[in-house]
Amino acid sequence: MQCTFSLQVIYADGGSPIAVLRDGLLYYASNNEKMTPGALQVTRQSPNGEISIFPPDGKKTTETQGITGLAPGPDGALYIAQPSAVLKLKMDGTFTTLASSIELKDRDVDYPDHNPGSLLPSLRGLAVDADGTVFAAAVGCRAVVKISPAGKVETVLKAERPWSPTGVAVQGGDVYILEYTNANGNLNEGWRPRVRKLAHDGKVTLLMTASP
Repeated sequence: MQCTFSLQVIYADGGSPIAVLRDGLLYYASNNEKMTPGALQVTRQSPNGEISIFPPDGKKTTETQGITGLAPGPDGALYIAQPSAVLKLKMDGTFTTLASSIELKDRDVDYPDHNPGSLLPSLRGLAVDADGTVFAAAVGCRAVVKISPAGKVETVLKAERPWSPTGVAVQGGDVYILEYTNANGNLNEGWRPRVRKLAHDGKVTLLMTASP
């Protein structure tokens, strides 16, 4: 009997991103206790519980903005979201900057209540298509961005207030977007979810909305 497992991205409690790559290891955003608070490095864990920083100097590459999202790529690499950048971490330990200093036009800014001066567009959840195209939730600008393998950035979906995209998934060329009301606010402001689908032909469909 042969079993086939698909790559998935999940989130730990508190929104800390984790991902399982095709090497079978668990990768997650973490922090060195000697550093300032925040997810600033990538740690990986084997099935037998062995834990190590990956790559050994990874903290030096990510300490400037922090890690806000992780996703497995079709080539076996780990894609890393920062508030205004997306990096690609290959299994040989080398980093490639896919896009940096991302700025969106015609943006609807929604700064986090706890950090009103945070970097925009505040990328969070991300997913990688079979051809290496990255889709990322720009929670600070109420949008979803598409980043080509060559680094071209474009907005492919916007959300109306009070909704903001927080997570994305890709399947068969279609993008599924998880959105929340007041995603950068506190629990008293809502946090009611909905899911929309952005089809490969550009059509947007509302799949579900949680009751108030």
